[in-house]
Amino acid sequence: MDTFVSLSPLTGKIMATFPTASGADADCAVEQARELAEEWRGRSVRERCAVLRRWRERLAADAEGLAATVTAEIGKPLQEAWGADVLPSLTALRWLEREAERLLRPRSASGAGLTAEPYGVVGVIGTWNYPLLLNLTPVAWALAAGNAVVLKPSELATVSALRLMDHAKETGLPVVTLPGGPETGRALCRAGVDKLAFTGGARTGRAILTELATTNTPSVMELSGNDAFLVCADADTKMAARCAVWARVCNAGQSCIAPQRFYVVREVYDAFLLECRRQIDQLRPGIDFGPMRTEQLRRNVYGLVRQAIAEGAELRIGGDCLTELPGFHYAPTLLAGCTDEMAVMAQDFFGPVLAVCPVASVEEGIALTNSSDMALGASVWTRNAALAKKVSDRLRVGLVAINQDSLLLGANPALPFGGSRGSGFGRQRGAAGLEEFIQWKVSAEHCGGAERRHLFPYRPATLPILRGLCAFQNAPSLRDKAQALQQLVRAASDWKRQSGQD
Repeated sequence: MDTFVSLSPLTGKIMATFPTASGADADCAVEQARELAEEWRGRSVRERCAVLRRWRERLAADAEGLAATVTAEIGKPLQEAWGADVLPSLTALRWLEREAERLLRPRSASGAGLTAEPYGVVGVIGTWNYPLLLNLTPVAWALAAGNAVVLKPSELATVSALRLMDHAKETGLPVVTLPGGPETGRALCRAGVDKLAFTGGARTGRAILTELATTNTPSVMELSGNDAFLVCADADTKMAARCAVWARVCNAGQSCIAPQRFYVVREVYDAFLLECRRQIDQLRPGIDFGPMRTEQLRRNVYGLVRQAIAEGAELRIGGDCLTELPGFHYAPTLLAGCTDEMAVMAQDFFGPVLAVCPVASVEEGIALTNSSDMALGASVWTRNAALAKKVSDRLRVGLVAINQDSLLLGANPALPFGGSRGSGFGRQRGAAGLEEFIQWKVSAEHCGGAERRHLFPYRPATLPILRGLCAFQNAPSLRDKAQALQQLVRAASDWKRQSGQD
């Protein structure tokens, strides 16, 4: 049996060894989940939420252990493990407990009943940078909607994800885990899931979509971003810089919603750079920032920074691998004078690098923001509320943070999260996230007294009825509407007479 290991980026040591699930294992996992799904979908939403509450209570009781596991496996400081994984995960479950029953209740429209039906078995291919929150989100929302779930964790976060899911299994939730790498993910796509949720890179997302297309399996895709950070001339430059450094260096720059392209109008460009450098200069390795997840990721960001410098970017601080520290640390880095032609601006990548580009105006910043095919989120900084609204309306992204951290906004469980174009499709979290995992079933009963004029045989009076309906519904004036109504009455009388002759 093939195996893989989880290495700690803090020590480089093996944390655990796992068997790699095969195609046959994926088939068995989906079959097992399908058996669990039958009983689970029969429960009321309130009953499902009661089980989700027990899951939350188990996670809360193990919060210290979960945070320590995330720090050991991903490398982020313990404060970030708590603040960006443990607490947001518990908050997300509490939101579902409060809101799911209301959002999924039966409803009516045009005299028909609408019932929220689960898909059945939802496959989830997880990510690693926030191994609790970003795995829990699609799993919990799919469960609340009445589905069973098969989770294939990222091979870079299997220890954390399995600890999360073990608690789910202990509470009786219909979940199955499937450890493995890319081949296991492909096998899950072929194993007959009814819908698939994926969070990860665009290249992997396209490969998954190719697999799903052979069986017309629907999906929701969050394919990362290349978010812009637009600083206007009247912005609170000091606060903008503080938030910029935190958002880009948090989790060693390994956040899909973190800003990457920093567009700053020339009037405040120097002040913004000065404050960014001051903020970065205060950061302490091991306390304020940790290592990157793998050596390959560190090599990639090092190469992008060196390439940008060769192309004319100015290195203000950082730019080095911190080889004197254990693990895969890379120094938080500030690059000035960047342009959109540089790979450090054009490519979506992970790493604690702020690439800053001066712009002549807000208009230029908007145009550059929208020039990227990646459309997950953006940040706008201005004291002018009207300008903020104008800029937000013109940005073609899924989330706009105005004078605040996009990372915090993106973790709010009440808000739909997702992008468009190259950043994927569909939404996770919020009411829209529940809609992703249900299908509305329509149930309509015929009123006994209603005449069925549409049935065979077609009668000559049917066509005047249709014309009269069209004229009545779309009449431009009361006079025209009255004439159309007279036409309808005559046509209905003719129809009844012709019907009586049959």
